Amino acid sequence: MTAAWYRDLYKIGSARGAAAVVLRVAFAVGIPLIGGVYLGHPRAAVAGGATALFVTLSDIGQTPRVRLATMVAGWAAIVAGATLGHFLGDTPYSKELVVLLCALLAGWASGSHPALAAVTRFFAVAAAAGTGMQFGDADVMLSVALGGVTAFASAFLVWSWFRIPSEENLMDWRAGIRRACRGTDAGVRFTACYGAAAAVALFAASSLGVHDPFWAALVALMVMRREGIASLELTIHYAAGTILGVLVGAAILTLGGSAITLAVLATLVAALARVGTAIYPALGFMAFTMFLLFATHAILASDGGSAPHLLQTRLYDVTVGCIIALVGTLAATYPRFTPPQRLKT
Repeated sequence: MTAAWYRDLYKIGSARGAAAVVLRVAFAVGIPLIGGVYLGHPRAAVAGGATALFVTLSDIGQTPRVRLATMVAGWAAIVAGATLGHFLGDTPYSKELVVLLCALLAGWASGSHPALAAVTRFFAVAAAAGTGMQFGDADVMLSVALGGVTAFASAFLVWSWFRIPSEENLMDWRAGIRRACRGTDAGVRFTACYGAAAAVALFAASSLGVHDPFWAALVALMVMRREGIASLELTIHYAAGTILGVLVGAAILTLGGSAITLAVLATLVAALARVGTAIYPALGFMAFTMFLLFATHAILASDGGSAPHLLQTRLYDVTVGCIIALVGTLAATYPRFTPPQRLKT
């Protein structure tokens, strides 16, 4: 894989654009995350911060109208997925079934339209998180709403401050939905492998008895991407960055820190994730993994509990998720029945 290939896939375009991305994510994520932890609602804070990050990442399109519409769809998908996972994932094997069905939907729509692919993937990720992160606070939904609001507010502020121009809209939502319903450019093979990888990752981590096995499903859903069909090396970048994020995050967490400190660190690495992906895909996934680590450990620090040893928890389930994602990518790719030049990225 040449450097130009992934730079074209994730490029931002300019240093000014990179600064806009960093400030936007920091504002969107920091308000619900840091503010919630400061006010003594860490679980709600993490839910709000993660929602703000994913809604911001749903900003896809060339005109403000289309971009805002995609963000609204992403916000609704996150709420729907988390609710589905929370209420339907509390009985034996129901977690795996929920993750399987949501991953099948995301896999089927993965080649239809960039916006639809992102929205359905975040729907599956939220469902997987909902099966394990059983938030009991009554203010969680309020924080999720706040995360969406700060994501939209940061978008308007950045567009105003940096005077980002609106270009011609080149995306057709109607055509994208039709392609998603037909599974265009994804097909049964990739869809089946994607869904099976997420469900098997959750089942395998649960069988190993690791703490919070839903992490394995999250990793499988994020690492196994459709662009991996065109380049397995890119999937390896994603997996390596995810595992490296656990190792670097574990080293930082050994230094200790209050819940507020961890919330600030989580906001910082979240702000750098998109820029890191533009520089090198592994850096972006490393930052994203560290965001999840710091955010979840802010909950532990707020509750006064001791954090489980990361090499016995996160490293195990993250590694399981990465291995299964790589195996799933290979199963979806080799032997190829479609000439490589016809694969669209």
